[in-house]
Amino acid sequence: MSPLEANNMLSGDCNTTSQSSNSVNNSGEKEEEEGLRLLQEEAGVVPAQWKFKVLATVECHNSSTDVIGAITFDKSNDFFATGGIARKIRVYAFQSLVDSQNHSSSSSLRRSSSFNLPGEAHEDEEDDDQGEDDMMYADAKFSQNLVSRRKRSTERIAKGSDHHAHSSCVKEICTPAKLSSLKWHLEQDNIIGCGDYDGVFSEWDVERHLTVSEKDEHNGQTIWSIDYCTEMPSLCASASQDGSVRMWSRSSDQSVAVLHAPGHSPVCCAEFAPSSSFLLALACADSNVYVNDLRKLGSPILTLSHHKRAASYVRFLGRDCLVSAAIDSTLKLWDISSSVDHCLNGESDRLDLKNTLQHPLKTFGYHRNARNFVGLSVWAEGGLIACGSETNEAFAYDCHQGEPILRHDFGEENFPVPGGFGVSGSAGRKDMDDCLVEDQGKLMVSAVCWRQSKESECTLVAANSVGVLRLIKGFRN
Repeated sequence: MSPLEANNMLSGDCNTTSQSSNSVNNSGEKEEEEGLRLLQEEAGVVPAQWKFKVLATVECHNSSTDVIGAITFDKSNDFFATGGIARKIRVYAFQSLVDSQNHSSSSSLRRSSSFNLPGEAHEDEEDDDQGEDDMMYADAKFSQNLVSRRKRSTERIAKGSDHHAHSSCVKEICTPAKLSSLKWHLEQDNIIGCGDYDGVFSEWDVERHLTVSEKDEHNGQTIWSIDYCTEMPSLCASASQDGSVRMWSRSSDQSVAVLHAPGHSPVCCAEFAPSSSFLLALACADSNVYVNDLRKLGSPILTLSHHKRAASYVRFLGRDCLVSAAIDSTLKLWDISSSVDHCLNGESDRLDLKNTLQHPLKTFGYHRNARNFVGLSVWAEGGLIACGSETNEAFAYDCHQGEPILRHDFGEENFPVPGGFGVSGSAGRKDMDDCLVEDQGKLMVSAVCWRQSKESECTLVAANSVGVLRLIKGFRN
């Protein structure tokens, strides 16, 4: 059962509301607008004005489905990686990609010495040709059946590599399963963590094309999200369809802790707080967002329940705010400062466990998101929020404004429409092999990621459901 199927079973039809409920919702939205306006006036906040331009575009050159579901930058912001349905981790050098599109053809990208990863020796052309033949598993302690099955799948994908990788990316790693999430390790430049549709959390050495660890405790049910803890980088959390979040440490072959969502609802996203290794936020298919103190795994310390359908993402916007996304076509900004203070002071047991915030600080709803997971990223320093849309557009919002500051249309010219591509209204982060004929050919922006940079400028990397990447730079007026 997918997260959105679980949501439909729990909440029923969310699209039909009475006139009275609509008036209540409108009243609540007006209260949110007025409350945020007063807070801005008291703080002397003047909304910034931004201008955006496209720096680079990387197009997909095949006709197979290549939905990109995750984008992650390394800690230096020099490299970013993508992953998705194509079962490939692709690594790009940010500045070299921009420079190459400005000064040379894409065919010269792989020959540029600036594309070497940190600490990596320059590779000659023979190494490039042999890279995909080096796929193997480094750890013999996993069961032979799992290893052999996943390795056969990896080899099969490697043989079908397309021109997309050879024309623009630094590294391509073929993985044995479709990828739902990626996260670059916070301390080790060469390690990328992955969550996949087989329910396996794995870490890959991108320099050697090898798995360095592989954890399988989610009973074969998809891992939708992974996140490394900022305060304790050796700790990683994986959120799964099975309704659990498992904590992993490099020093242990088994999970070191397990957190179950209320009602065992499928967990679509989990993220550690930047200010504490104990705070973890969850976005669940029951439409709620939960904030948990990992020192007390029994119950969440805070429940945010204002979404109408399954919550798909949650991100910390600095220390005191959360941003949540749901398939009700909204993003919501929440003030959780009191809960953070109690937790950091070791007083989370004093919080009322029934405490539920009825109204967020702000609701953003100009994008369309009713069926799929379309990505969510925040740039805390600039107060910016980005998401995709089922209209094949990338959106950016300033947390101090209501309307989007960016609405970038990918367009449909020169985009190959993959055969049989489609999505189901109750599918969630759905395996794209299962589709509806009525939705065939529709495109969406499926992943976004801010490049953390200086305060006066920002860069958004966005990808759509046929593997097209856009690098979009913003300038503050």
